[in-house]
Amino acid sequence: MEQYMWIVWLALFLLMMVIEASGPALVSIWFAVGALVSLIISFIPEVAWWIEVIVFVVVSVAALLAIRPIAKKYFKRNIVRTNIDSFIGKKGYVIEDISMLKPGAVKIGDVSWTAIPVSEEITIKENEIIEVVALNGNKLIVKKVEEK
Repeated sequence: MEQYMWIVWLALFLLMMVIEASGPALVSIWFAVGALVSLIISFIPEVAWWIEVIVFVVVSVAALLAIRPIAKKYFKRNIVRTNIDSFIGKKGYVIEDISMLKPGAVKIGDVSWTAIPVSEEITIKENEIIEVVALNGNKLIVKKVEEK
């Protein structure tokens, strides 16, 4: 059986690469690395098949634990923010009272936006100054700016 294990590892390596190429997420590359190492080990004479399986599991898990956090951080940098994200942190004023039960309106620059408060207990009255803290669909989530 040991003389044919290279075929198993080669087939597993190719299968994992096809699966990896078919999707955008890092799903099976770790198993492809393990299969490649086991494929190399399978050419060493007198190595039992179960040792190759153990090497496959250990290398796959090690690759997953060591490389995935680095790869995830690298791919996270490529997130493209939209122009609506630039509203977070901007200040404006209320043109229609805002409560959780009744969304109101705020004006930031020359544009009016639908807004809801950051907390259920808060009601923000007309002409008060607000700051955008988040977005929820097409609504701005705002908090009242305390005057100094």
